[in-house]
Amino acid sequence: EHRTSNIIKQIDIIVTMTAANIPANVAIIAISNGTPPNKSNPVNALGAPVRQFLQTSLQNALNDPSIESIILIGRPDSKGVFSAGADIKEFSGNDSSGVTTSDPGGIPTLNDLAHLIEGSSKPVVAALTGACLGGGMELALSAQYRVADNSLKYGLPEVKIGLIPGAGGTQRLPRLCGVRHALDMIVRGRINGSAQEGLKFGFLDGVVSSKESVLEYALRWANWASMLPSTTMESRRLCRRAVPLDEEGIENRDMCDFAFQSLPPKDKGGESAHACLEAIRASFELSSFDEGMEAEKNLFNDLLYHSMQGKAYRHIFFAERSSSSASGRKKNAGNQLGKGKGAVGMIGAGTMGRGIAISFLRAGFGPVILVDVNPKGLEAGVQYIRSTLQGEAKKGRLAPSKLKGILSSLESSTNLSSLADCDLVVEAAFENLKVKRDIFSKLNTIVKKKDALLLSNTSTLDVDAIASSLSPERRAFCAGMHFFSPAHIMKLVEVVRGSDTSPETLDTIRALTKRIKKIPVVVGNCDGFVGNRMIHPYTSESTLLLVDYGGGEAGLGISDVDAAVGPKYFGMAVGPFVMSDIAGNDIGYNIRREKGILRDPKTGQVGSNRKQMRYTELADEMVEKMGRVGQKAKKGWYNYDPKVGKGRKPLPSSEMQALIDKYSMNSPQQGRKLDEGDIVNRVLFPLVNEGFKILEEGIASDPSDIDIIYLYGYGWPAWRGGPMFWADNYVGLSKILSELDKFHSMHPGSEYFRPSKLLRKCVSMGMGVQEYYSNGYAKSQSPTKSKL
Repeated sequence: EHRTSNIIKQIDIIVTMTAANIPANVAIIAISNGTPPNKSNPVNALGAPVRQFLQTSLQNALNDPSIESIILIGRPDSKGVFSAGADIKEFSGNDSSGVTTSDPGGIPTLNDLAHLIEGSSKPVVAALTGACLGGGMELALSAQYRVADNSLKYGLPEVKIGLIPGAGGTQRLPRLCGVRHALDMIVRGRINGSAQEGLKFGFLDGVVSSKESVLEYALRWANWASMLPSTTMESRRLCRRAVPLDEEGIENRDMCDFAFQSLPPKDKGGESAHACLEAIRASFELSSFDEGMEAEKNLFNDLLYHSMQGKAYRHIFFAERSSSSASGRKKNAGNQLGKGKGAVGMIGAGTMGRGIAISFLRAGFGPVILVDVNPKGLEAGVQYIRSTLQGEAKKGRLAPSKLKGILSSLESSTNLSSLADCDLVVEAAFENLKVKRDIFSKLNTIVKKKDALLLSNTSTLDVDAIASSLSPERRAFCAGMHFFSPAHIMKLVEVVRGSDTSPETLDTIRALTKRIKKIPVVVGNCDGFVGNRMIHPYTSESTLLLVDYGGGEAGLGISDVDAAVGPKYFGMAVGPFVMSDIAGNDIGYNIRREKGILRDPKTGQVGSNRKQMRYTELADEMVEKMGRVGQKAKKGWYNYDPKVGKGRKPLPSSEMQALIDKYSMNSPQQGRKLDEGDIVNRVLFPLVNEGFKILEEGIASDPSDIDIIYLYGYGWPAWRGGPMFWADNYVGLSKILSELDKFHSMHPGSEYFRPSKLLRKCVSMGMGVQEYYSNGYAKSQSPTKSKL
């Protein structure tokens, strides 16, 4: 009774607010009014309270003899979003029975609401603004009429979280707009359908002009619709329609067959895409709408309850919103950098500096001052930035007017003193601690603003050691901002918190990282941080596998390892050796030299820090003696021919095979192949183990943060959910522990095989690491102090 009286009160408020303009015979139902007063719901997610509100409001309007038509709108003021869809949290639990079916008298499902709207005896006009996505679009499809303003962005993105539209979207959209548009929106998971596109394909009946609001426009439609005969109402119900023929004469079945050819394989992340296609086929292959709806329900529930890929996709969805990348922990909304304003200094015109500068320029920061002491390098950097942005404009990604403003914001200099008035400086110089400390020492004097952010793009070095070059009062404004190459394309940024980095600085970096359309994840300060620290055992063991099992045509080869880990089998974007060639093999070589691991080429003396480490000099020799530093030299682990695949296609190298033969000749396992699964276990289990150690030490605050880092920084397949999710759900921690124990007994010199204490604890408790963190055990039993 309390809930019903609250709904009636809310409806009364709407009527009172707009009584002067709204006829008494029209009911206005605003989705936003279904959100409880103490809850935030800016996207009008269709959670249980909202669905209950909509059902009661609709039934009240239908039962009121004075009401002749109904308008469904996002907000009473006609602004903001219509609805971004279902409350995805309802899909994450073990009991999701309310998603497609409901108990009599219980909370209605989206399907219940769609059927109620579609079967309404009074015309329902959906007035659409802003986001109209997923379940929100499915409710709009069930209305008899749909109108919108030009802020509309519609779509059905469920495929991206491992599902299909589950409230009639796969059956109503083909009937309304045809199979061609349904395939485009549903299988691709588009979210950018515009008002004009909706008008073209028949999703919309009208688009409002700038002279009136969408509510005023919807009122005219509602009044007109209420005067139409019942036969017209019946024809507007999509459940009564057949799927139309394609306007270009292509058979619907043929269009689906063509779409099938471009789908990813089912076992490589394509389960939900294949289910989308199957559901669309059902719309015209089955004999009735009800049969199509039953097929949609079965496909939806099968994905929801049985698809590990879908669980992985939804894990990533929530991880992005709940990890340290998420805004809202401590907002610093007043900072101008977080709003895309301020002068940015970029030190280093090399590959990273260029990409970072492009990212800030695109986002509207200015001026962006590129500094490099090498005039030729600076000139090349400026030219690259200009040509890249001009290329984007030619492809339609940048408006010509915006391009002109962006290019005018780019400045260059060979002198650090040009950065005196910057609000933010990002250093991307050579990865050498002495070089970086010298730069920061100079910035300490040059930069006038005492609260300017001074950030380093270091990928492995100690952020505290870099910050120590600054005066104590500046250190609160210093942190790591580790971009991934190419920086203007890759979405990830590791935000490295130093000992003195203030919470406000972290908030500002988060905000400005999102402003440049990247994903920030806050990590602690250690060698390699999270991503590169975990990649070390992965690449090391990949090379050692060649030494253990390589040799001749019969032995394990470079391409065998890449095929096992890359797209052909496991699903990484590229294998470890292609990745190294892209990044540059000299980078790893220089890091090993800095760590004191390499053999001195002059004295022949082994580095003092190698000690009893299991190690091979294969990767050192290929760089040092052969100059095989990667794609930039046209030779690395592979050969590269500018005439083949634009110089990026890996080609086998007889020189590298001879080098592998040399280093593997004394191995007892020389000349043997391993199957793909064994290769994956050998190179990825130590990577996962390092992730456990990173959590154990407090370098990462949650397993999902590691998953986000690997998804967006290292090409981990989203359908496997990230390394920690994969360990928990695809493999099982008991198996990983058992295999690591075995590997460590075989190779005691590889410390990365020694199982983490946290891994042992999770296995002993019989739970996954994500469950361990979600249940709060990490806070109550963490053996080490967090570095965050």
